[in-house]
Amino acid sequence: MPGKMIAMTGKGGSGKTTLASMLIRQLVRTKRTPVLAIDADPNATLGLTLGVDVPSTIGDLRDRMGEAALDVTEIPKERLMDQWLSDILTEEVGFDLLTMGHPEGPKCYCYVNNLLRRYLQMLRGNYPYVVVDCEAGMEHLSRLTIDDVDTLLIVAEPTGVGMATAARISKIVDTLPLKVNNRILAINKSATDELPDTSNIAADSVIRIPFDSDLAQRSARGEPVDDIAGCEMRETITELLDLCLRAPQNANS
Repeated sequence: MPGKMIAMTGKGGSGKTTLASMLIRQLVRTKRTPVLAIDADPNATLGLTLGVDVPSTIGDLRDRMGEAALDVTEIPKERLMDQWLSDILTEEVGFDLLTMGHPEGPKCYCYVNNLLRRYLQMLRGNYPYVVVDCEAGMEHLSRLTIDDVDTLLIVAEPTGVGMATAARISKIVDTLPLKVNNRILAINKSATDELPDTSNIAADSVIRIPFDSDLAQRSARGEPVDDIAGCEMRETITELLDLCLRAPQNANS
């Protein structure tokens, strides 16, 4: 049975990667393990935020597979993929991290992407929980063919630009071949109890994430989100995770 998938998206600077890290820490803290964390953002900062060294990415492996595909004497490409995956899957206490790396270059990687699709499907079956930190545009999910999302978490700052971006992302989601069972809008880094107008953003739930001075200082210093980070928002993260893991309210295609 595939693991329950939480996919994170949002405008750059909205704090989606930090929230992804907090959710991963909360899953581990509450013994909902193992967790598969996937950094699907080309900027690849989830490892940095989690304090994890990432020696190699799927982008690196994709390049190696592209070269191997030209060599007819090579061993079967599926076996190569199986051998190389261990090099890029970073194992930590309670979670494993898979980093997608740089976006596709000018070469055709269709064959390699088909192998990656197979591998992601295989991996998802090994983890009860999967957290995906996506790029701001949802097209990356479509390229990765992650087509069944239990919870889509749209992260936005409480500003006009933040709300407009969230609305645009929500509309993009509706145009993609994705099955989304639960859609949550997280108003992040909110300094007041008052929420902005979210009436034009399709979401099953809206939650306010308070501004956390500790996380802000850690971000400014380039420090990771560890088990003691974000005390001011710990209760809200618990509530957010409960929303993410609840039974689906509806299903969209």
